[in-house]
Amino acid sequence: MTLLNNILRFMRHEQGDFNQLACDVFSYQFNHCGPYKRYCQHLHATPETVTHWQDIPSVPTDVFREFDLCTFDPAKSQYIFQTSGTTQESKGKHFYQTMDLYDEAIRLSFMRGIGLSVTDRISFRILTPSFNEIQTSSLFYMLQRALEWYGNTDSRFYMHNNQMDYIALKRDLDEDIRQQRPIALIGTAFSYVNLFDYFTEEKWQLPLGSVLMETGGLKGKSRTISQEELYYLFESRLGISRKDCFSEYGMTELSSQCYSKRNSYELTCPHWMSFRIINPETGKDVSMDETGIVQFFDLANLEAISAVTTADLGVKQNDGFKLLGRAPLAVLRGCSTEFEL
Repeated sequence: MTLLNNILRFMRHEQGDFNQLACDVFSYQFNHCGPYKRYCQHLHATPETVTHWQDIPSVPTDVFREFDLCTFDPAKSQYIFQTSGTTQESKGKHFYQTMDLYDEAIRLSFMRGIGLSVTDRISFRILTPSFNEIQTSSLFYMLQRALEWYGNTDSRFYMHNNQMDYIALKRDLDEDIRQQRPIALIGTAFSYVNLFDYFTEEKWQLPLGSVLMETGGLKGKSRTISQEELYYLFESRLGISRKDCFSEYGMTELSSQCYSKRNSYELTCPHWMSFRIINPETGKDVSMDETGIVQFFDLANLEAISAVTTADLGVKQNDGFKLLGRAPLAVLRGCSTEFEL
């Protein structure tokens, strides 16, 4: 059985050992990605010497901007997802030859992550562009797939040509409420802030059974908003209970997503992805409730690099973690200095 099939079996049924699969993935990526192999050799870490997933060399997200970190010829990519940024900035790239693992991660975690069942069909109200419009966004790809697989026929995206169609959104929300039709309202944190700014006086009472998902950072172009403040606005302006609001955390460099627990800001990983909160100077795990850099090992990232160090600060809580914002630039530089090729 191939490594990809072993990972799929683990994702679907938890059959197998995470650590052994992680070591197998490391061996595959070490042997098929030249820049990563040289980096690991620089650290004296090879498949022969590494026996635990926590010891597998992790790559800072910034490095995805400088190197094509994939295990196949990038010219054979089916999709290339890119990080956000200005046109002047170099963008990180994630190359996909096949979407099998990425799609499976969505199937197994998306609906559960927002408090619904995979057998549910619901009207999606999505405050982003569709993937058909912007085909370099991993977020838009995920939302497009979710709408296709789980959405009612009246589901739709409301942003087109970088403009939100607030009139259509209000019309549909009003009709949903009139018919008491549950919806899944999905957007980035600041798409909601912009919605509340546009409709300064409007208040809705979303139908019973509705859910809300927010993703993305809390720092916008004009101001920063706290998560607590945003969730207060969800309740006061949209009339949706805190228990029906969920946070999603994903990134271009990974193939899996984390979701918050119900009534909590604590994010948890799917069983095929593990995380660490590390001290950026030592690379060691920090203690519970101590702030550090969030690091992941994602089995579904087989065609890229599975061990990824983010630019986000976090703190471990129970079996999950809470995000605390972006790390200072000096800390990020420290995380990247060892990638000498």
